[in-house]
Amino acid sequence: MRDHTGAVALGYNPPFQHPVPSYRDRRYLDAVERWFTAVWRTIGDVTYPNGPVVAIQLDNEPSVCFQDSMYGTDYSDASIAAFRGWLRSRYVDDVAAWRAAWDDAGLSDFGSAEAPRPPSLAVQPANPRRLHDWIAFKTDTTAEYLADLKAMHERMGGQELLYTVNLVTHPIHDVPVSHAAISRTVGASVGEDHYYIPPLDTSDVHRLARSAATARAAGEPLPWVPELQAGIWRSPGEVVEYPDPTPLEQEIWWGAGLVLGFSGFNLYMLADRENWELAPLRADGGRSDFLAPVDRLVRVAQQLPAALTSPAVPVAVVAWHRPDAYAAYTVVGTSRIPKVDWYDADVAGPYQQWDATLLRLTELGLPYDLWDTATELTASPELPLIVPARCGLDPQSLDRIRATGRRVIEFTTQTELDQLTLSAPSLLGPHGREPRTLVGLRGGAVHLVHWGEGLDNAVLHLPAQPNGQLTCLSTGTRIPFSSDGAVLAVAPGHRVFTLS
Repeated sequence: MRDHTGAVALGYNPPFQHPVPSYRDRRYLDAVERWFTAVWRTIGDVTYPNGPVVAIQLDNEPSVCFQDSMYGTDYSDASIAAFRGWLRSRYVDDVAAWRAAWDDAGLSDFGSAEAPRPPSLAVQPANPRRLHDWIAFKTDTTAEYLADLKAMHERMGGQELLYTVNLVTHPIHDVPVSHAAISRTVGASVGEDHYYIPPLDTSDVHRLARSAATARAAGEPLPWVPELQAGIWRSPGEVVEYPDPTPLEQEIWWGAGLVLGFSGFNLYMLADRENWELAPLRADGGRSDFLAPVDRLVRVAQQLPAALTSPAVPVAVVAWHRPDAYAAYTVVGTSRIPKVDWYDADVAGPYQQWDATLLRLTELGLPYDLWDTATELTASPELPLIVPARCGLDPQSLDRIRATGRRVIEFTTQTELDQLTLSAPSLLGPHGREPRTLVGLRGGAVHLVHWGEGLDNAVLHLPAQPNGQLTCLSTGTRIPFSSDGAVLAVAPGHRVFTLS
């Protein structure tokens, strides 16, 4: 792969700073197929239905080694040729759209179209529609590349296997690698990997919440996390300035995933190795203090299997206007180097307001779904629609939504947001709704995750629940509750109560 200057793109981090191959180069794909052929000769007879191998992960965190920024890749010859072919297929039957996006160039110029360059290098400011074409091409490139890999495996005998894709968190969520695009094009089970730098805070839980909502919006039948941090990455000899993670943080981290609606977790990495520390298992196979939260998570899954299979219950749906994210993507870099010379706060502002809205909902413990504004709004009519400040969705669309009777909350006033809290389970402290808390109902149980200070007389509020009692799954303690809630002492961590 080449960046916008023509330089070879390198992997993101020593010792992985190798030249990154182009997903569109047939020579690379042919080499991959030769390697896959050798692998299948070795393990083909132990794949399902004849053996224990039931799934294959297609590549790992497909993001061209974290270099998939707007202008970081891919300007290789193979990629530019594919981009021109992509433009032809998109515009060949729509002359007016082609001219509007590509400066009135004629259809005969498909073969000479140039990919956008950074503003400092461009001859003239790029038409936003042309920038969006470049981004959409990147999205399709990754999806089609993964589909190519899947087709190779199927040709070699893997027709009955489950195929998976693990995504990474980027400066602009779901751009350019799109969960929905991969699900649609590849037909694989897709999830996002999640890590945090200690100490665990609300922004980390926010990323989990956003990822779970994205999976649901993409139609993922069972949202899952392909890599959920179970220790911490430290290269040999690396000196860090942050504290070690703690077993309590891991209990909160995994418990938050349950509350937010995930149905599966791959705890990564389960054992210490040359670049992984503080895992549940030591390098010699012995138990560490971090295994107790794993045991606890397994017990919850065994005792309450519906807690993993039942869906999360949102109290609102949030407008997700992808053109706002596209605009922000044009002015940021990679996760390693997010700031670039052409950064523009005004351009990135609408997307940042959207992300801040999701963060605020997580701070308040309010579960939400996402609505991609390019699709039909199919969420339950009872769910209000939250429209972040500066969202680019046109007012006429909002008027049509209001006309259906759905409540629309333009995210500008705290009063309307406070009204939402009445319809969601919550933990109330001495000053009202307790921050750094998630309360969720899954599988006939109440999950309470708290990462704030301990509380002596908190009130667990469960709207629309009849009088009864809560039974703590781990201790057996019984707590009565009524329409006024249940009074309990709350320590940081994850607690599960059954209802009766």
